[in-house]
Amino acid sequence: MLAELNLRREVSTNFVQVFIIFILILPFNMSNSSEYLGSGVESGGTRRNKIKDPGSRIPPTFKSGPRVYKEELGTTALLLCKVNNLGDSIIVWKQPDRIISAGMGMIRKDKRMALIGGVDGINLEIKHLNRDDAGNYICEVENSGEPVLQTNTLQVLVPPKITTQSRSNLTVRKESSLMLSCNASGFPEPRITWQRQHQMLPSGEKILNNTFLKFEHVQRSDSGTYICTANNGVGPPVQETISVNVIYSPEIDVDKRWVHGGVGYEAVISCLVYGDPEPQVLWYRNTMLLDRNEKRLMEQYGQRHRLVITDMGLEDFGNYSCSAENELGKSRGFIQLSGEPNMAVVLSSSHGMFSDKFNLTWSVESFAPILGNRIMYRKFMSSEDPNYDTRSRWHTVLPHNDNSFIDNNFRHEFSYLYFALEPNTKYETLIQARNEHGWGKYSEMFLFSTRAADDVPKELPVESIDLGSDNNWSTIGEMGLKSSSSFIQTHSLIQLISYICSSLLILSSVTILI
Repeated sequence: MLAELNLRREVSTNFVQVFIIFILILPFNMSNSSEYLGSGVESGGTRRNKIKDPGSRIPPTFKSGPRVYKEELGTTALLLCKVNNLGDSIIVWKQPDRIISAGMGMIRKDKRMALIGGVDGINLEIKHLNRDDAGNYICEVENSGEPVLQTNTLQVLVPPKITTQSRSNLTVRKESSLMLSCNASGFPEPRITWQRQHQMLPSGEKILNNTFLKFEHVQRSDSGTYICTANNGVGPPVQETISVNVIYSPEIDVDKRWVHGGVGYEAVISCLVYGDPEPQVLWYRNTMLLDRNEKRLMEQYGQRHRLVITDMGLEDFGNYSCSAENELGKSRGFIQLSGEPNMAVVLSSSHGMFSDKFNLTWSVESFAPILGNRIMYRKFMSSEDPNYDTRSRWHTVLPHNDNSFIDNNFRHEFSYLYFALEPNTKYETLIQARNEHGWGKYSEMFLFSTRAADDVPKELPVESIDLGSDNNWSTIGEMGLKSSSSFIQTHSLIQLISYICSSLLILSSVTILI
């Protein structure tokens, strides 16, 4: 029954629209009917009819072409309908589902719409455009023959507007999944992009084109402010921000797990502590909880927590730990504070000067005096060599060296001269130092090689100066050389002295074959 009523209503509406057009067109056709049927009175009073040939009239054509009008929301659109040979034809503006006007008469009751007439057509003006105004507008020319029509399209450009998004402040737990979403309306359809304030996105990209941002396993580094931007070229882009805060149990990074200290000196150990909520940090030596006192300071600089022992004693050596705890869990990092020497650092070049000897120089940092050194060396063999498993055994040397402080960092420097080496051969060596607290760790592996037997190193050039001339003595004085207290420092002289001293030390060395 409802469908039948709707059908009757639609038929009635269409009938009314056709009737209105007929009423508006009829006067124009009647007033101009003399073109087709003329009436008059001849001289004798006899009435006569005159018929005009309809084929002599030029049919109307469109001067303006079909267009796609693009106008922003709230502005005014002017749709053109210009016709050649309009004559007495009627211009009708309509949409696919309703009639707007016929001739200069408005049918649609919309105050925003107006007709602008001219000698060659009637234009349709629409003010204060809204979204519903978008669509097709048909300009139809009614004449005695088949009507001609032209379809124009009006697109209402709508600035972007973000309609749905994630909450502006999110708190998520580490390792959980997270999806940030952002949708926007507007015409044309806005393009959605994501970026991160002052940082790259977790994917390593600066900008991502997508309506969502997905995190499979949230990490602590994912905390930050994320910006959703919608842009369609109509008006300025719009943005919304989402702040993400990642909460997690404490995590500790120890950058130095072994710290060298000396009795009577200051020692500093530290931990980098991360956590949200912010953890509480405690310090332990072995299993004893430490408190602040006159010789122990506990400091914090951002995530770095430091334990400062201002005056080391023997009882202060040992294993330390920093313990961090918050509502989500706890963690602990371990550090050893030791008086043993630091790892030795080799200073020599890896390429020797001679075919059967090599001068090894190294330094060791230690607050306590160095009581001895241990050197291990052997021929080097690549792990890809088929005889690698049967490579030569280590040779151990315990050189007798005197301590020598060379700077304020308590760095001791030593040297040892290898002899009876094979020419053109590569060797590998390790060095270990000892003080009153024990042996330190071995150095990193150092590789050196001897020269070939026929490879004689080039001597440094020596400039000869005639000392008989006063001018030459003046030149020497300018160079900083004086007869009574002058000294000449050259590379060759240093090497020679070093080799002589090392040769004398060899006489007191003890070589142990392992």
